[in-house]
Amino acid sequence: MFEIDRSSKMLLVDQIRSAIITRIESLQWVQGGRLPSVRALSKQLGVSIFTVTSAYEDLVAQHIIESRPGAGYFVLPVKQAGALKELDSLIPPSSLHAGFLYRALDPSQYDLPISSGYLPPAWLADAVPPSVTGRLIRNTLSCSVPAPAAGSQALRSVIARKLRELHINASSSQIVVTSGATHAFSLIRKVMLKPGDYLLVEDPSYLLLQLKLIKDRDFNIITVPRLNDGPDLEAMEAMVLKYRPKLFLTQTLIHNPTGGSTSPANGYKILSLADKYDFHIVEDDIFGSLSSQQTLRLASLDGFNRTFYISGFSKVLSPALRLGYAAVPPAFVERLVEQKMYNLLCGSAIDETIVTYTLESGRYQHHLDALSLRVMQERAKAREWLGKAGVIFDGHSADGIFLWGRLAEQMDIRRLIEQAHDARIFLAPGSLFSNSRHYDQHIRFNVTHCNDAEFRRFIHAHVAVDSAPRIAAHSA
Repeated sequence: MFEIDRSSKMLLVDQIRSAIITRIESLQWVQGGRLPSVRALSKQLGVSIFTVTSAYEDLVAQHIIESRPGAGYFVLPVKQAGALKELDSLIPPSSLHAGFLYRALDPSQYDLPISSGYLPPAWLADAVPPSVTGRLIRNTLSCSVPAPAAGSQALRSVIARKLRELHINASSSQIVVTSGATHAFSLIRKVMLKPGDYLLVEDPSYLLLQLKLIKDRDFNIITVPRLNDGPDLEAMEAMVLKYRPKLFLTQTLIHNPTGGSTSPANGYKILSLADKYDFHIVEDDIFGSLSSQQTLRLASLDGFNRTFYISGFSKVLSPALRLGYAAVPPAFVERLVEQKMYNLLCGSAIDETIVTYTLESGRYQHHLDALSLRVMQERAKAREWLGKAGVIFDGHSADGIFLWGRLAEQMDIRRLIEQAHDARIFLAPGSLFSNSRHYDQHIRFNVTHCNDAEFRRFIHAHVAVDSAPRIAAHSA
């Protein structure tokens, strides 16, 4: 048969699918032949039934195999089968920002995802315990009915309990389950912003990159400089006084891309400005569970007076689980649910059940603790060797999976990005995350991928060291 390589960066389901295609192409598995049963293959490979089923169903969707109820899965004849190695004919978007996201979401575009926002697949291989998929298969009801518009009560209740552990007091009735944190923010802005309104965003910010992709935007974007300990409060008050924004979008913990976290003192001042100038805050906490600091969130300080809190599970469980949520002031729950129904109707009952069971399992917190420790270890190693190679870091207090590094002024960043692309290395220039030219020499590094030997060789070959490592005088 074939074996699974658990040290590979390729997902288990992708390994199974690829191995089956190879055997069909080499005629080891003949046309019309029956594939091993799901249970038999899962037992042989030591993977879950859910993983094998996913691989089989992917191949059914590609018209490579077919499912015969009660009989199993069979190899389709060539005249019926889809192309086994059909090349993706889609052309990446010409826009710099859209092209970045296109490549970030397609692992086949590169071998080393140095600037991606995701953890290595191997780190998440056991994120969903095998017992969860077993419970899911037995609980056929959860797989055969739609999810409620606001999300299942079971999931919203367990999220509320998890939030209380972070000192965020939100009832399950204040939580709206969404298709990821990005979707959560999309719902909030559609409810809160009218044509001509102003949205205040930090600069640099990954969220700013996302906003640039909105084609039908009828609101205005203004920015405030992001420092190591939060937004520049003096500049923020000046912008708020001048433009009177309706929303401020921020990341309190593990800011993307700088890695900094807002200090509690600055958090209180942000809330004070919100009260003084009558605006609401959207706090994106998608990376907060990976922080070693675990400082207070704005939502815990504010008590949902002016704060919308959004987060999700794709970063710590699986990118394939597009599930997030918004915890919101009670007065806005109904409007958010209505907007979700207009936009998406409802979420995936299967995804919601998987996440519910996973959050309820005793392994979830252990999984988060293990991830945080690995991130911290990889971060220390990456910062040390990148610094010696000539990358300049602007702050000591940053945390999490991102390093925000600056290269010497004489370095041609565009050329470096092209060389990385040719070497199938995914690098993101700082200009993607900013409206200013201040970060043109920066690169966002994901520390969980940086310590690869091939990437070390690339940096040492292409980044000239002009001086000893140093800390920049300014903050970013």
